[in-house]
Amino acid sequence: MQFGASTWLWTSPFTSDQVELLEKIAGLGFDFVEFPVEDPEHYAVDELRPVLRDLGLDAVVCSAVVGERDLSAEDPAIRRKALDYFGSCLKLAEGLESEVLVGPLYAPVAKPRLSTEALRQAEWERSVGSLTELSRTAGEHGVRLGLEPLNRFETDMVCTVADARRMLADVDSPHLGIALDSFHMNIEETDFLDAVRQCGDKLVHVQVSDSHRGVPGEGNSDWAGLREGLRSVGYDGKLSIESFSPDASSLAEAVCIWRRFAPNQDEFARRGIAFLRDWWAHI
Repeated sequence: MQFGASTWLWTSPFTSDQVELLEKIAGLGFDFVEFPVEDPEHYAVDELRPVLRDLGLDAVVCSAVVGERDLSAEDPAIRRKALDYFGSCLKLAEGLESEVLVGPLYAPVAKPRLSTEALRQAEWERSVGSLTELSRTAGEHGVRLGLEPLNRFETDMVCTVADARRMLADVDSPHLGIALDSFHMNIEETDFLDAVRQCGDKLVHVQVSDSHRGVPGEGNSDWAGLREGLRSVGYDGKLSIESFSPDASSLAEAVCIWRRFAPNQDEFARRGIAFLRDWWAHI
C-alpha cells in the first residue's frame, strides 16, 4: 500500500509553483501526492514532473466537479464543456504518470435536487452517455477513471457502491472503476467490509479521513472493516488522506470545515500518516 496526501489538506487552489508544499509532503513520509484540479491551467506538467521525481513522489489526479462541469446536463454545450475539462485532467494525469483520474465524475457536487423520478432518470442516462465517451478518452490516455460515490448532502445520483456498480454496468467500459472515500462511506454504507467487497476488482483508488473529516483514527469510522475489505479484494494500491484546511476560506465553507482537528495542518498529516501505517501493518 502507498500512502498519500491531497494538497487540499493545506491549500486551495494548488499551483505548480508551490514546490515547498511538495517538499513538505515528501518530508512527512508520504509516498504520493493527490492533486485536485480546480483549474487545469494551474498545472505545468514539465515543471512538476522533475520535482516529483526528485522528491520520490508519485501523483494521483483528482477532479473538482463543480458548477457547469456537468456530464448530466440537459444542455449539450454544458456537457461538452465538462468533457473538455475532464479531457484536460486526463492529459495532466498522463503527463504526471497518474494511473487514475478520480472524483464524482457523473454530476457536480451539491447540484440542486430533482423533483421527479423521470427527471432523475434522464440525468442518469445523460451521465451514462457522457461517461461512455469519457471512458474511451481515458483509455486513449492510458488512465482509468474512478467514480466516487458521495453522501446524500452532496449528490442524489451515486451515493453508495451499489449505485456506482449500477452506473459501471450501464457504461460497460474497462476504463471505468470505483474510487472510495471513507468519509462518504461512513454516512451512506451500512458495512465497510461489504461495501469494499462489492467493489471487487473495480476499486481503483481510496481516499480517507475520519467520520468528522478529521485525522484518520480519531473518529468513529470502521477502520477494521475497511482494512479487512481492502485485503479481501487484494487492493494494495494508493490510499490518500483527503481533508481540508480551515485556512482555505472558500473551500472550508464549501465543505463545512468550521474547526481545527489539529493545531496545524502539518500535525494533522503527521498524525494521519502514523495511524495509517500502523493500521495497515496490523495483523
